[in-house]
Amino acid sequence: MRIGIIGTGFITLDFAHRAAESGHEVLISNPRGTNTLKEIAQKMGKNVKLVSTHEAAEAEIIILFIPREDLEVSIVSLPDMTGKTVLHTNNPIFNLKSFLSTVSGQSSCDIVTSLLPDAHIVKIFNTIQPPVIAENKKNQERPKIFYAGDNRRAKNNVKVFLETLNFSGVDLASYVN
Repeated sequence: MRIGIIGTGFITLDFAHRAAESGHEVLISNPRGTNTLKEIAQKMGKNVKLVSTHEAAEAEIIILFIPREDLEVSIVSLPDMTGKTVLHTNNPIFNLKSFLSTVSGQSSCDIVTSLLPDAHIVKIFNTIQPPVIAENKKNQERPKIFYAGDNRRAKNNVKVFLETLNFSGVDLASYVN
């Protein structure tokens, strides 16, 4: 399976590494530039490529991690995303700046959903801190990743994808706008 990653952070790079180890082709793009990612991508192996945002958006599953302030500019430049499964990883629960902006307006997931109305958005909630993930990996425990979305097929694809990464996916039910 081809996995496109648009924007990088801890969770997206962990997904990229796990996906590459599982045999997926991983296409990483960072709207702010990929120069700083060359060494990281090389360490992840031959299944990882640094590509343009358009190339990453052509994958079967797209993992999106774009700062709230860059969402509109980044998303409007994407190709047609109709029917695409898009994992939205920004997590306002643990990001105070993002949380405060949701008090006075839309959440970043609401913005993504409004900008990609024909895509299947699945919200990923990462509540596990990096040391916990590393410890679980050593103990062969499957860390839980929570997700929510409205499209059953997209959520099933996400669940299967998460299992290939050795995560235990937990469906939190439908995301309501």
